[in-house]
Amino acid sequence: MTIVYNPSILNTIHNNDSVPEWARKPILGFSTWSTQILDDVPGYGGKNIEPWFNQESIKEISDMMRYNMPNYEYINLDSGWCNTCDEYGRWIYRSSLFPSGLKHVAQYLKKNGHKLGVYLLPGIRKDAVDANGTLKGTQIPLRDIVQQRRNGNAFKDTTYQPDPDKRDLAKLYYESIAELFSEYGISFVKIDGCGAGTGGDYINPNPAPDNRSCIEMLYEAFHKFNIWVELSWHLDPHRANDWVRHSHGARVFIDIESYSTKTMTTSHRIFQRMTYAARWVGSGLVGTHNGFYVDLDAVLVGMTVNGKCVDGLDNDDVRLSYISFWAILSSVFCLGADPRMIPEKYLAWLNHPKVLNIQQCGRMARPVGSGNPWVKKRQIWWKTMPDGKICVGLFNAHTYPFMLGRSHHVKLDFKDIGCQGSGALLEDVWTGQQLGYFEKCYNVLLRPGQCQLLFLEKT
Repeated sequence: MTIVYNPSILNTIHNNDSVPEWARKPILGFSTWSTQILDDVPGYGGKNIEPWFNQESIKEISDMMRYNMPNYEYINLDSGWCNTCDEYGRWIYRSSLFPSGLKHVAQYLKKNGHKLGVYLLPGIRKDAVDANGTLKGTQIPLRDIVQQRRNGNAFKDTTYQPDPDKRDLAKLYYESIAELFSEYGISFVKIDGCGAGTGGDYINPNPAPDNRSCIEMLYEAFHKFNIWVELSWHLDPHRANDWVRHSHGARVFIDIESYSTKTMTTSHRIFQRMTYAARWVGSGLVGTHNGFYVDLDAVLVGMTVNGKCVDGLDNDDVRLSYISFWAILSSVFCLGADPRMIPEKYLAWLNHPKVLNIQQCGRMARPVGSGNPWVKKRQIWWKTMPDGKICVGLFNAHTYPFMLGRSHHVKLDFKDIGCQGSGALLEDVWTGQQLGYFEKCYNVLLRPGQCQLLFLEKT
């Protein structure tokens, strides 16, 4: 079925006045996890056990981004920034990585115009319970809040969900974490292992427990300090109302990394995202009007170490499609590649002003017909920009897990994007080339993995 643009389908949960200014656009930034996997790449790896980053490397990245990526704002430390807790069960930084403290790092980043983010799991930490920790400001043992010992998130034996009749105490626990993070200078929190106890499939047969109550309390605690809340991973789109109420973004699928220790991802994994992104379109909940955005996961384009590109992608066609699809969906856009290791050519792509405007407008694109590339290799996604132009992405999504497919003509019928009875002027967004006037349709031959990003202006 063809979906025709209709602004009335937008569903508002947060009224416009309640969406803070910093949530009125999807974030641009950098996150560490994708490089933490690269154990066989010099200078990286360590996962969450001995992560490669530290306060000096994060400051260097901030310095680089300030001058070479001026629109990118967030620098997020993933799992591994913390490996223990204080006597109140609160997540604290590793002094071996941050000897001057996390507040020192956050203040340094702030001078460069950047915001610091960290990683967190919902629930009360198991190690805090085992160590007889107490609730801050009280003599209440944390173990009394989790007597039922219910699993707190998708990673077993890491946290416990508070007992249902201990909600008031659980709120105090989460508020104490938010207060500490505010003292650190944190502006972003990725909450991992989230779920509603639903959404399992052949890839993720054991979904997270229903920890929506914890997510709600965490959101309320962090919101008081203007901290962005991001939920991960593979959130059920059928529960979108809950995620929008209690976060600013949600992952649509499993990790984009291939979990090779030598390269970061594969071309097939990029186009695989389309299927899962399409499931969020119909809700009308995603976008600036709610301060909530889909998260397609990290952007792993172009990282080059010792002269070798380690992103795992087949070619530059795929790299441009990668950036284009994330942009047209106004996805959360966090680089997984170390910005210091991205060649100038790819930096120019990642800084392309028109492409960044497409991403920053905060409007999610929708597919023409099926958004599933297994069913439809010739993918067309589109949205109306704030200035009235229509942005269209044409993608040849013919890829396989270990190889590319073949070239295809992709035909755009203007009536499918709300342009009945009128022609249009077309511009290639990436090159800036004016393609001319077209009456009813546009047709282009695309190589496997290639895309064309267009602006269409009705005449």
